[in-house]
Amino acid sequence: MKKIVLVVVCLVTLAYGVFHFIMPEKTTPRLNQFFSQQIKDVQLIQDWLKYRQQQQLLLVDVIQPVSQKPAGPYVEYIKQRIEFNQQNIQRLKLSHYRSKAFKEIQQLEIHALQQWNSVHQSNIVDAFEQQQRFLELPITELEQLDTEARYVLQQKEMSVLQRLQQLIQQDSDYVADIDHSLLGDWLDYHLMQHEIHPIIVEWQSPSSTAPRSRSEAFQDLQLYKSFYPNTDEYKYIMALSTQLWHVEYPASSNLVTANPRPISYADQSGEETIVPEDAPKAEKLKQLIKLQDDKVSDLLLGQLRQAFFKDNKN
Repeated sequence: MKKIVLVVVCLVTLAYGVFHFIMPEKTTPRLNQFFSQQIKDVQLIQDWLKYRQQQQLLLVDVIQPVSQKPAGPYVEYIKQRIEFNQQNIQRLKLSHYRSKAFKEIQQLEIHALQQWNSVHQSNIVDAFEQQQRFLELPITELEQLDTEARYVLQQKEMSVLQRLQQLIQQDSDYVADIDHSLLGDWLDYHLMQHEIHPIIVEWQSPSSTAPRSRSEAFQDLQLYKSFYPNTDEYKYIMALSTQLWHVEYPASSNLVTANPRPISYADQSGEETIVPEDAPKAEKLKQLIKLQDDKVSDLLLGQLRQAFFKDNKN
């Protein structure tokens, strides 16, 4: 047995040596990555990009019913949502991830959707059709399943964003054709958002769903103040974010409200983001921030997909 193992090791070493001398220079680093941590990092980023793209293909989820109305149309509504989620489950199964992290996220999301469907079927649809009444939903259990999936996703997404930051610092070929200033601001902004809005599973922190205190709000402001974007896109977003903070926490406000200057940043249809002259309230500000960030995200995610999948068709 030892001889067989020794022969196999020798053959692998010989094969690597042959490939090293006969393969083109630009291909050799790809081969070397197989034996390094970098290939795992690249696979994780590729899986994250696949995940982000897949989420756009999902149908609306089965949501927690606001009120249980004992009527036929309400049951039909739940049936439709169950069917939508069944289609979501099938679409989730179509993704073939290579990293352990995103395989775990995939299974958590599928399991959560299956449990939601099962509970809605038995406690609403079947119960009403058989007994003309609804049963109590185990909402806490189901919310924990959803929270766990979102918690794991957030941790892995933060890891991906940090890896992309490292690639910028290393002047990696993967991000060579992407505007480093815009990509850097985008990464910093989203890491900051994860830090401000951590998803903590309920059994770890039962108070995680409570409203934020004034001290926590002030910590958020300190994070905002520590972010110095280089691009007009994120200077504009941060000006809006500062306004939003003042609107949401007026009693704690101790800064002069910024007046954001709208930038010319047209989408594919030629429409531009326009900020009304009067100061918008919280929901309007959130919509404007999301609209602007979504435009940048769509641009950069497209460029990242092109960069990380240029050598394969997966």
